[in-house]
Amino acid sequence: GVHTAGIPDPCAPDGAAALVRLTGGVVSHVSAALWHGLPLPPRLARPAGLHLTFDRSARTHRTDLDGVVSHRVRLPSDHVLELPDGQRVTTAARTWFDLAGMLRPHEVDWLIADGDHLVRPPWTPTGRADPVATVSELSEVLARCRGRPGVRLARAALAEVRVGADSPPETFLRLALIRAGLPEPELQVAVDPADPASPVVDLGYRGARLALQYDGAGHRTAQQQARDARRDAYCLEREWTTLRCTWEDQRAGFGRIVGLVRRRLARTR
Repeated sequence: GVHTAGIPDPCAPDGAAALVRLTGGVVSHVSAALWHGLPLPPRLARPAGLHLTFDRSARTHRTDLDGVVSHRVRLPSDHVLELPDGQRVTTAARTWFDLAGMLRPHEVDWLIADGDHLVRPPWTPTGRADPVATVSELSEVLARCRGRPGVRLARAALAEVRVGADSPPETFLRLALIRAGLPEPELQVAVDPADPASPVVDLGYRGARLALQYDGAGHRTAQQQARDARRDAYCLEREWTTLRCTWEDQRAGFGRIVGLVRRRLARTR
């Protein structure tokens, strides 16, 4: 787009921080979701402009700038993160709620996946870290934003947020199983809880000795393939069956996996 002389370009490396200082706004909605690393449906993954929220009770500077999508709502101070570079961005929990107002009802699974993403203990080089947000924090933000667009979608999504999904496909797989009328699987299942060295599978049904693994792009490296082979051998030694899912299964709605799980559970009742 064409930018007014002296107005920072929101697409430039330092443009967002400069616009925040210029306008008094807070990076929010899709722009904040990208900053927090939240997964988004393809139609929202490349926003047309920088989303800035302005507290409706506060005085602000210019908001009608090229490349800025403005929102004017009540924004409590504890829903805002102050960054060292002068930029301000909505907290992860508030960003999750704001996304509910931008997603369509049929995209609720993405909001569930975003919730799962925030409440999971993420992997770090030294092991699992603390989650970015908790279910109770998401619930608190939802309660304080009553009457806002997206409340119903957020409430429906929050009821299905679970701790333990490490990727959106794992969330989508769990939801596909539940919506097919199958029992909800456990997440991050230790095959042998008594063994400190036991591998952990993405999803599982312990009573049926059934492990479900989603093989995404991260499983293509030689190191990960070796770990996967060791995990599968461990499962086999303990008479667990491993079902491995791929992007093709996700694209097909996980119908193949649902059928296999249904038959396996029927045999082990």
